Amino acid sequence: MLKKRSTYFIFFSIQIYIIIRTMSKNKENKFSRVVLIIFLILFSLILVKAGFVIFSNKEKPISYKDPEVAKTVIRGNIIDTNDNLLAVEIPVYNLVFLKKEIDSLTLASQTVAPYLDMTPQEIMKKCESSNNYTLIKRKLNTEDLEKLRKDIKDSNLTNGVIIEKVTGRTYPASFHASQIIGFTNTENVGIEGIEYKYNDLLSPYPSLNESTTFGATVQLTLDLDIQYLMDVQVQNIIKNEDPDYIMAIITNAKTGEILASSSSPWYDLNNYSVSTEEQRFNRITGYNYEPGSVFKVFTLASVMEKGIDTSTPFYCDGEETFTVDGQKFVISCHEAHKEVTAKEMISKSCNGAIASWVLQLDKTYFYDFLKSLGFGTYIDAGLTAQGKGVLNPINSWSNRSQATLAFGQEIAVNALQVVAAASAIANDGMWVKPQILKSIYDKNGNTLELPTIETKRVMSAETAQKIRSYMLEATQTGTAILANVPGVDIASKTGTSEIINTETNSYVGGSTLASTLALVPAQDPKFIIYFAVANPKNNVWGANVASPAIASIVNGLIGQGKIQSNIQKSVEL
Repeated sequence: MLKKRSTYFIFFSIQIYIIIRTMSKNKENKFSRVVLIIFLILFSLILVKAGFVIFSNKEKPISYKDPEVAKTVIRGNIIDTNDNLLAVEIPVYNLVFLKKEIDSLTLASQTVAPYLDMTPQEIMKKCESSNNYTLIKRKLNTEDLEKLRKDIKDSNLTNGVIIEKVTGRTYPASFHASQIIGFTNTENVGIEGIEYKYNDLLSPYPSLNESTTFGATVQLTLDLDIQYLMDVQVQNIIKNEDPDYIMAIITNAKTGEILASSSSPWYDLNNYSVSTEEQRFNRITGYNYEPGSVFKVFTLASVMEKGIDTSTPFYCDGEETFTVDGQKFVISCHEAHKEVTAKEMISKSCNGAIASWVLQLDKTYFYDFLKSLGFGTYIDAGLTAQGKGVLNPINSWSNRSQATLAFGQEIAVNALQVVAAASAIANDGMWVKPQILKSIYDKNGNTLELPTIETKRVMSAETAQKIRSYMLEATQTGTAILANVPGVDIASKTGTSEIINTETNSYVGGSTLASTLALVPAQDPKFIIYFAVANPKNNVWGANVASPAIASIVNGLIGQGKIQSNIQKSVEL
């Protein structure tokens, strides 16, 4: 840079010299000489100053220093709404063979085999795939570590058989809500569920000027006490009915918070490596199915909002013929219900009555109403692998589509959409978006993320209250009577639907979905509970399979003090 400046200085000096010489030859112009002299004096001063700056301004070398960053990153915890640990960082011990330092692989394998639940032959086979470093076993049993170390030392294997300490993840809740929580891989990077979704917050980049960087704490809305209640019932259904799969979810009716979520078959997060894709699949959000008669409460809401007369009894003889656009079709019920009003339609689950009423609606209005409840749309509850279901556009409907939609056919939903739609009935017409995240905060307790409750009005309070009263009747004298709990008013609706056979694309050879939806307590619901059981082997009706599970959960909520029974109140008085 200094050489460049010197070059410029010499160049301009030469140019000025040439100008002076040229002007000095013109002796006849005295005025030019005077001007030249003044110019020379000024330029000389400038030249001296410039030379001083150029030759005195020596550049100083710039030095750089690598910043100090944290050497350790501790992955943040995942906790439930009551601060119970769902995922936590712990030290993990792995067993490693350095083959070049081991004189006898046979001896080494025989020494460690009793501690690994492996045979010496299995251990030696693992060593075949590496030249030196061989990871034999991850996550050793910490109770056996000291004894294992002693046996390694006594066998003179300490140079080649290494107990390696690393950081790892453990999941105290085991299989409970496993598909929601997710897991990390061997590099401690989130792969599925919440571990994946919030990986960058749970395990941030190393911070500057710190020895250790701590990840954020992710607090979920899950309540492990309620989760355990529900999972006990899921296990009972598995034992008694041997179903293909089960979907169960409980939400806070007021806030949309997901308090418990089960998708069976499930898996143990601490042994995810032996899990199957089916076990890791969260059916609550990712599986689409026809909901069946549970859907009638939502259809009835659309009918009542438009003022369709449901008080004049519809006569059900078990089979009703309808005509739409000149084409006839038949809607069947499982029995002849005779005279049916809106209340009886819910308590007896009459297909003919709800089909008759919904056919009086404008198609566009009915379609838009279902959309407003969240069907056929993506509901961002903060979970991974969420779907939007299927609500076909009106131009693809057949002459019977509107009638069959009325009782939960020709539509595909997921369980999350069902409880979201039910929130409108529970909250006097206000739909509440479900959510799994309660809060995210750093090591100092500073909030990094806090979701807001999202609501919208989708029906009148009067409609919602009437439907709850009809669902209460269903629990007391109708199809949901097995969900009844003395001392607590429960609004409930059962459903039994066919599951399409994907091979034949028809119901032939398909299976059954037995379900029940409940709002508890009926007058001012705090909880929304939903069970759906696929292909139960001993019973096919939601009334017999899912309703008893809901009754047991309500009794458990009473025991936990989350619901107060009228019987308790009278005893206290």
